Amino acid sequence: MNRTTGSLKLVRQCLHLVAVFCASTVLVWAAGEGQVEKTFDTVREPRISLHNLRGIVLVRGWDKAQVHVVYTVASTSASPQLEVDSEILPESGPVEKLHFDTHLLDAAMPSNDQVVDYTLDVPSGASLEIRNPQGKIRVEGMQADASVVSVGADITVGDYSGHLYVRSVAGNIDILRASGTVEADSTTGSLHFVSPSTTRLHGSTTSGRIRYEGDFMDRGDYILSAYSGDVEVVCPATASYELSAKTLKGKVINTMPMNHRRESATPLGAANSLLARSNTGKANLELTSFSGNIRIRPQD
Repeated sequence: MNRTTGSLKLVRQCLHLVAVFCASTVLVWAAGEGQVEKTFDTVREPRISLHNLRGIVLVRGWDKAQVHVVYTVASTSASPQLEVDSEILPESGPVEKLHFDTHLLDAAMPSNDQVVDYTLDVPSGASLEIRNPQGKIRVEGMQADASVVSVGADITVGDYSGHLYVRSVAGNIDILRASGTVEADSTTGSLHFVSPSTTRLHGSTTSGRIRYEGDFMDRGDYILSAYSGDVEVVCPATASYELSAKTLKGKVINTMPMNHRRESATPLGAANSLLARSNTGKANLELTSFSGNIRIRPQD
C-alpha cells in the first residue's frame, strides 16, 4: 500500500512538472508574439476608455456583460519598450469603469515602432472614449455615448445609435448608418455620411470634402460646413427638407426637384446661394462652403 501511494505521488509530481513546463512554453510563445488576451466581467453599461499611441483599434458591440480584449504589442528588440496598463473600478465584482493605457518604457523608441493593435468586444451599451493619435479606429454596433479621436489617421463608425463625437485632424471620417446624434470634425480630412437615420448631424472640415448619402428624418437638423472643400448631398427625390446653401467663391449646383424654390435675398448671387424647399420641408438642411462648390442631386 505504501509503495502504491509513493508511486502515485511520483506520477502526480511528474504530471505537474509537465504541466508547468507546457504552460511556461505557452507563455513564452505568447510573450514572443507580443499578444495578450483578457476578459473582464462588467455591468451592462460600463465606461470604457482607451488611450493608445499608434496602431489599429477595433471596437465591436455585443450582447454580453463582458469586455474581451486582445492587444498585440509590436516588438523590435529583445527588451520590451511598450507597456499596456489596465485599470478597473471597482476592484471586485462587475467592472463599472475600465481603462487601457499604452505608454512608453523607453522615451528614445522611434515613433514608428510605438505600435499596439487592439481588438475589443464590449457591451453594446458601454460608453466609449477612444484616443489613438496615429492609428486607425473602427467602432461598430454601439448604443451609448462615444468620443473617438485621432490625429493623423482615418476613423470609421458603423451602426451607432448613441451620441457620437468624432474628431480627426488629418484623417478621413466615415460614418455609416448612424441613428444617434452625430458630430464629426476634421481639419484636412474628408467626411462621408452613409444612410443616417439621425435627427441631428453636424459635420465640418477645413480643406476636406463632405459627402452625404441618404434621406432626412422629420424635424431633423443637418448642418454641413467646409471651408475650401466641396459639399455634396445625394438624397432621394422624395426627401423632405428646407434647404439653405451658401458658398462665397464656389457655386451651388442643384438638380433636385424643388416645390418652392426661391433665390436668397443675401448679397450673394443666384449661383452662390439658394434657399429652397423640397416636398413639404420637414427637415432642416444647411450647407456652407467658403470656396468650394455645393451640389445637391437625387439618388440614382
